[in-house]
Amino acid sequence: MSLNLKPNYDAIVIGSGAGGSAVTYRLALAGKKVLVIERGRELKPQEPVLPNKIGRYVYDEVNPGENAARFLGGQTKFYGAALYRMRESDFAATEHEHGMSPAWPFSYSALEPYYTEAEKLYKVHGDAASDPTEPPRSTPLSYPPLPHSEVVKPVVERLQASGTPVSYIPRGLDYGPDGKCVLCSTCDGYYCQLDAKMDAENSTLRPALRSGNVDVALGANCLRILTTEDGTRATGVVLSYQGAEHVISATHIVVAAGLPDSMTLLWQSRTPQHPAGLGNATGNLGKHLGGHSVGIVFPLISWRQIPANHTKSFSVSNYYDGSPNWKYPLGIVQVAGQMPYWRLSSKVMRLPAWLVAKRSLMCFFMIEAIPTQSSGFVVTAESISNKVEPPCSAQTFAAARQYAAGIFRKAGYSVIARDNPASLWHEVATARMGNDPATSVCNANCEVHDIQNLYVTDASVLPTAGAVNTCLTIVAVALKAGDAILGKGE
Repeated sequence: MSLNLKPNYDAIVIGSGAGGSAVTYRLALAGKKVLVIERGRELKPQEPVLPNKIGRYVYDEVNPGENAARFLGGQTKFYGAALYRMRESDFAATEHEHGMSPAWPFSYSALEPYYTEAEKLYKVHGDAASDPTEPPRSTPLSYPPLPHSEVVKPVVERLQASGTPVSYIPRGLDYGPDGKCVLCSTCDGYYCQLDAKMDAENSTLRPALRSGNVDVALGANCLRILTTEDGTRATGVVLSYQGAEHVISATHIVVAAGLPDSMTLLWQSRTPQHPAGLGNATGNLGKHLGGHSVGIVFPLISWRQIPANHTKSFSVSNYYDGSPNWKYPLGIVQVAGQMPYWRLSSKVMRLPAWLVAKRSLMCFFMIEAIPTQSSGFVVTAESISNKVEPPCSAQTFAAARQYAAGIFRKAGYSVIARDNPASLWHEVATARMGNDPATSVCNANCEVHDIQNLYVTDASVLPTAGAVNTCLTIVAVALKAGDAILGKGE
């Protein structure tokens, strides 16, 4: 895809993932001329698309450890399309075992209309009434929940019969009488070659492109953001594209390159007026990294090999804010899709992992990893030298594992629940928003505190991750920021 760059635009958006594509959608449909800068490439189907090979696994496209977000549509090209609203409690200061999860600069109610819009754009299927922790909503979901597959349905029935309340996972899929989705087994962790997964590209970027107001520079690298001489306003970018450097000006600059790329770009754009990086006047850039502490349990549901199936359809969240036996939030338990995770195992463990995978459901339990002043990226004069992950609330994590394994054992299943350390998923912050410039990088509208017309609209700006998947919140926050850019909203 070749592009003749214009010298100036109304807005430049750096990154085409969930946040970048959503703000592009908002601005383009309002008539603004937008340039989207995407460092990666476009994924396209490999014809013919065979019924048993609809999805292409993420590690067939990138090597483990590489940044899977560098594609048109970002990391949503491979996500599981679980699109939750964060709970009301996630927006308030909440006590956890390891400390306080900070309050957001606005309440859930301020974001609720944007959640509603995001759910329609992403065709979210679900049943809010089935989830006891679902926050208030102005309208019901427009699409019914996905049916449980032949493999999952008896598990759900046994969980419910044993007293465990089971909820539908809200999923963004083009499923229904006229939809493309066939509920195949290659979904979670895969690129959908049928275009049936509602990702950032087909949910918001393509509608924006149809407006005729958007240019996309694929394979382009934003080298730095430009500001006025006094450093008070963003004016454009320096872009490496097709072997040459280009200076492009714009009224608004939106950074949505993901973690850690957004933070890195702000740091690389430092000037004499901003010697520690744009938005880093108070030393908060790169700090307060948060996310989810995640573990996995495997309920063995069959002694025979289970067939290829679309399994990602149910969750358990009744102890999201704590249980009678544990006062701290215990998060959520979700079933995952059928991913070939044994491929990442050592040679010794690969066969045992395969045997377990073919006879069990992969279910993960997820609690909040609380951001701290010391969690984040250590930046030296030359580069990012180290990453400090937020500490895991160890006792809460152990309690969550015990609960996740216990609900399946109570339903009559044997469970493999190894006492492994938590993994950090769904990372947030490093350019977080807040009302106080002394403790944050951006304000409640995602605008950098000390630089006008410079915004951040990806996971980097979220103050916390709660304990549910963050994608829908990123989209909602980006739509809200788009209204602020347009002079609408608060």
